[in-house]
Order: sequence, then structure tokens, then C-alpha cells
Amino acid sequence: MSAVSGRLVAVQAIRRLNEQNAYSNLLVNNLLQTGEWDPKERALATALIYGTVEHRLTLDFLLSSCSSKSLKRLHPAVVAILQTAAYQLVYMDKVPDSAAVNEAVKLTKSMGQQAASGFVNAVLRAVARRYRELLDGLGDSDRDLSLRYSCPLDWIKFWQKAYGREKMLAILAHINDEPPTYLRVNTLKTDARIVAARLIEMGATVEELSEPVGCLKVSGFFAGNLLEMDEEICYYYQDKASQLACAALGVQAGQRVADVCAAPGGKSLTIAQYLRGDGEIVAGDIYAKKCEIIRNRAAQMGVANITVVRRDASLPCPDEWMGTFDRVLCDVPCSGLGVIRRKPEIRYKTPSEFADLPALQYRILTASAAMVKKGGWLQYSTCTLNPAENEEVVKRFLQENPDFSPRILPLPQAFAAAERKPHWHITLFPHQQETDGFFIAGFERTV
Repeated sequence: MSAVSGRLVAVQAIRRLNEQNAYSNLLVNNLLQTGEWDPKERALATALIYGTVEHRLTLDFLLSSCSSKSLKRLHPAVVAILQTAAYQLVYMDKVPDSAAVNEAVKLTKSMGQQAASGFVNAVLRAVARRYRELLDGLGDSDRDLSLRYSCPLDWIKFWQKAYGREKMLAILAHINDEPPTYLRVNTLKTDARIVAARLIEMGATVEELSEPVGCLKVSGFFAGNLLEMDEEICYYYQDKASQLACAALGVQAGQRVADVCAAPGGKSLTIAQYLRGDGEIVAGDIYAKKCEIIRNRAAQMGVANITVVRRDASLPCPDEWMGTFDRVLCDVPCSGLGVIRRKPEIRYKTPSEFADLPALQYRILTASAAMVKKGGWLQYSTCTLNPAENEEVVKRFLQENPDFSPRILPLPQAFAAAERKPHWHITLFPHQQETDGFFIAGFERTV
């Protein structure tokens, strides 16, 4: 069986993403599990898919500027071929221009679009000649920012209104960056310094963070399977923001903790490390398949004190749970605007598509509050950059729930990076804390 062509798979994927409202990470995972892959072709396909989605508005601007025909009039396969090839020309320095153009022409012919092969060749050669001039000609207007950073105008205006122009520009400046790789070391099984030392031996660059303890920032030669041990037992991938949320919860050995929207289970596993085997975690999710994933991960990690339950966290909790938890974590479903670097297609949704989320998030928060015992702590978090899902939800909660008071979050370095004094809520930004975009708020039950 011949190896799969990375460029062909990328074109097929981009065509599907152009025509359907699909998530790129799920599509990539499904595609990469089929066929016989050469590692280089697999890497090429992954880079092309994510990169083309990320830069679609910029690529379409360049292609339209170099084409005598509207992209809307072209066959969908030709559009996908042009987009993926233009991405190679503009953003992949290691791919020769001639290779990007010639392979695109071959794909055009092999996909039954022979009549368009000359057109594809001419447009791509024009892009190769002109793209620097076209990009350099963009100014600082919102339209030009949209084309430069491949971010729809709706979100540019949205973030400017929410956070001011300076932070909006900082969000855009990092929106297409490759996110840092953070690992969470399973401190129940090993020590962060041991894992770091072994990664360094394998050629990785490793930074051990002091906040949160047990977090490693890894770069360089690292493919996720460098350790000669089961990586799911020794470490797992978890962004620094999620690890900070677990640290902020202030879990202590012997406590009873609820993680009400737990899938895929990473935060429950990290919380288990703070319990040190003494205490209980109740991890819930609405979907049976995701509950099974949590159970399997806990077993792999050697964590025996996680009880997984299937339930809808927006509904009232069982009577026997009322006021019985020391700590309750509500990491609620959200719009995901803080993880656009990992799921680039989110940027092409509109603010109106997320309008119903704050109501759901508030229901989950208020239902979960009933689980907290007097003196216990409740925490709310999202991976989004949207005040309606963040500050507005938690401020409403305090107004309508007098039994709870704000709790200062124990994250001194995160606040220092934002040049703020410790507070009861914080928004983490990629340009400040080197994390995903994230929001954390803390409460204490006082009555």
C-alpha cells in the first residue's frame, strides 16, 4: 500500500471545513487514523490543515488580489488547492515555491479539474511574487487588521469593546502563534525534576515552573513519546491555565471535591495530586462516553479516589450532596475563544452563536453552589475571552447568592504578570501569562 499524500489529505480536509461547520482538531484526528502514513506526510498534512484554517482570511485576500476570477465562482476543490498552496508559499519557508506550485497543479489535474490547472499555476505564481508587497500594504484599520491576522471584524470590534484597543491588538498579535506545550507531571508516581531531566536527555528544552508546582514547559525536540515509560502515568498534556485553575482551588488532603464538568478528566487528575490519595473527587459529565474516558484515565494514572458520575450539572444536585463538598470546581462549557490557537475555526463563528451560553453557565454555577459546605470554596472557570461568559456571570452570582463572598485567588505570579494586585477573579491572556485565554473566579460559602 502506498503512503498517503499529505497535500491531498489536506486539500480534502480544507474542502470539508470550507463547506461544513466542523472542528479541525476532530477532523485531523479522524483523517490521520486512516491509511498508511509516512511520518513526514502526516506532519505536512497536519501543518497544512491547521495553518490554512488559521490564515484563511489572509490567504483569500492574497488569492483574490492575484486572481481574475472570484473565489466564489471556482470549484470547491480548486479553492482548497489554492488555499493550501498559498499557505505553503507564504508561511512555510522550508517548502520551495516551485514545489508548492507544481504539486498544486498536479493535484488540480488528479482531482478532475484539468481545465483549471493553468489558472492555478498563474494565480499561485502571482501570489509568490506579490504577497510581501500586499501584506506590507496593510495598515492599522480594523479591516486591515482582519486581513493581516485572519480574524473576522466581528471579533476585532468585540474584543476592543471588551478589553480596549491595546489588549485587542495583543490578542490579535498572538492569535496565530503556536501555543506553548505544557505538561502536568503525575506527582503521585514521580517527581517533576526526574521527568524534566529525562526529557532534557532526549533533547528537549524544559522549564520547571514554580507556579503551579508540577508544571513543565517543554519545547524543542519533543514528540510526546520521548520517555521510556507510560506517558499517561508519568505526565499528561495540560495547559498552564488549567493547572493554575487547579492550584487556585486550594485543595488539601482529606477533602471532598467535586469537578462538575470534568471531561476529559485532566483537572480531576491534577486535583487528585493535591489530595495525595487522602480524600475524594466526584467527577461528573453529561455524556456516558466522556465519563468512561475519565474512568480510563484515572485507572492509567493510578488514581483510585475519583468517583465518576453521569449527570447534567445544570440540574439541581442530589439531596445527599447538598452542602457536603469542601471544594467545587465549575469549569463550564464555553465559547472557547481563549483556545483559538488550538481550534482556529472558532474565530469564524459569530458572537450571536454563543449568546445562550451565559444562561447555561449561570445555571451550572448556581446548581453547584448548593453542594458547597459552609466555609467551603466554589470556583468558576472558562477557556474563553468573553466578559458575558466571565465577569458578568460571576458578578450576577454574587448579587443573587448572599451566602457566598469573593475569595482572593492564590496566584501571585499570574496577577503580577497582569500588573495587578491579587483579586477574586482573573482573566489570563496569552501575551501576559503565556497560557490559553482563560478566566478564573473564586468564592467562599460564608453562611
